[in-house]
Amino acid sequence: MYGFRCAMSVNLSSQNSQDMKTTTDAAAQTHQGKNVKRFREMLGIRQEGLADQLGPEWSQKRISLIESREIVEPDLLKSIAEVLKIPVQVLENFNEQAAINYFNTFTDDSIFNNVNNGVLTNNINPLEVLIEAMKELKTVYGENRELYTSLLNLEREKNAELKAKLA
Repeated sequence: MYGFRCAMSVNLSSQNSQDMKTTTDAAAQTHQGKNVKRFREMLGIRQEGLADQLGPEWSQKRISLIESREIVEPDLLKSIAEVLKIPVQVLENFNEQAAINYFNTFTDDSIFNNVNNGVLTNNINPLEVLIEAMKELKTVYGENRELYTSLLNLEREKNAELKAKLA
C-alpha cells in the first residue's frame, strides 16, 4: 500500500500543473441536470408529472433537455426545486462521488479492537433484568391496588351517607 502511494505521488509530480488543474476542475463540476433527474426519480415523479406541476409552458421534452444539461439556469433550478420540495443548493451542488465515498477510520488501536482485549465489558443477564422488571411491576400493582381499595371505600361511604339522607 505504501509503495502504491509513493508511485502515485511520483506520477502526479511528473504531470504539469495545467493537466492537474483541468482534472481538479472536472472532478469538482457537478452535473445539475443529472441531479434534477436523480431527485425526480427518487421522489417517484415522472417527467410528464414534473412538467404538469411546473406549468402549461413545460413539456416532457423540455424536462428531458434540462436533465441532459450539465449547467441549468438558476431560475429554472429554483422553480424545479420548489416543485420537488428540496433546497436549490442540493440540485446545484450534489455530487454522487462525494455522497458514496466513505472512509473507514478504524485502526489497530481503535476502541473496536479493545473489546477483544477485555477493556470493555458489558455483561447483561436477561434473567436479572426480567426479575427487576417483575419487582417493579409488583410494587406498581400493589400501589394501584391500595389506591383502588381506598377509592372503593370512599364511594361506599358516600353511598351510605346518601342512603341515610334519603331514608
